[in-house]
Amino acid sequence: MTSETVMVDVRGFRGDALPCVVNRHPPGEAVGAALLLPGLGYGARQPGLLYPALLLDELGFDTLALDTRWNVPAFMDAPPEEQLAWLREDVRAACHAILPEPGGACVVAKSIGTLGLTLLLHGGEVPPGARLVWLTPLLERPEVRAAIAAHAATSLVVIGTQDGHYRPEWITELTGAGVRVLVLDGVNHGLQVEGDVVGTLGALHALMREFRVFLTGQAG
Repeated sequence: MTSETVMVDVRGFRGDALPCVVNRHPPGEAVGAALLLPGLGYGARQPGLLYPALLLDELGFDTLALDTRWNVPAFMDAPPEEQLAWLREDVRAACHAILPEPGGACVVAKSIGTLGLTLLLHGGEVPPGARLVWLTPLLERPEVRAAIAAHAATSLVVIGTQDGHYRPEWITELTGAGVRVLVLDGVNHGLQVEGDVVGTLGALHALMREFRVFLTGQAG
């Protein structure tokens, strides 16, 4: 299927235009729609989000990849309540711009984006049955772990053993709830093996292989 990049005016917190990349297939040809949510300093062009977006596009999904705009003093210095409001409004606007669509739905979220996904789920914004991919989730936050466990049947968690948010007991908690989990040995919060380019590429390959199986049931 052939898609094209289109311009979409998406307005988030305080009415600001949100940076995003939107790819759509011709009318009636998309199999579904996918939303990709960035990390604090990990944007849509970083490999952990770029390659999932490319695979989703290849599989026939319309995609909206929200780029990060939260790694700025205005966000970092804001009170926690304002940060949550900012995050909630941004991800809601992005979600409504691409979801729901006919067919399947998928959300891929990285780091603070997983908190955004949690807010979307609490607000009933995500279509039922949507595939949820939690990349390096903020597992130290009980509400994030609870949201993952509540959607165990449709969730994939990917985290590295060198990630500051990794704890074996949390992984046991999630797998016990029936969540699909991929633990990447030696991988940090940036989805890298520090000082090892080949190891990093191997981790990305494992991530993409698991993601394809999660979406299609086929390794490819």
